[in-house]
Amino acid sequence: DIIDMEVFNQIIELDDGDSSFVSAMVTEYLEQVDSTFNDMDKAMEIKDLMEISQLGHFLKGSSAALGVKQVSSTCEKIQNTAKSAPTDKTIEEVTSLLKRVKEEYGAAKIWLLELSNVIT
Repeated sequence: DIIDMEVFNQIIELDDGDSSFVSAMVTEYLEQVDSTFNDMDKAMEIKDLMEISQLGHFLKGSSAALGVKQVSSTCEKIQNTAKSAPTDKTIEEVTSLLKRVKEEYGAAKIWLLELSNVIT
């Protein structure tokens, strides 16, 4: 449920026997997510839903590229929900989705780190 293994296996195949490729992709993704979540939190503080929508779009794409499907799916919901008018209800929905995506990311991060250790 956490990772689309078909996508992730394609990345492993690109590795060509050099596990540093997958390891580098995982490391860069993890750093990118942490930075993006930080930016999302800052945008939520000022209720900048357009920025959150753009960040959700960005994170959706990078998550999908690595096969992190739950995070990608929730980021798509964040992207679309945050496009709505900044009402109290919209802000509440986006806040809830951000909490959810961070939990999903936590599970994905554990999985990715464990897999990276097995591959290297």
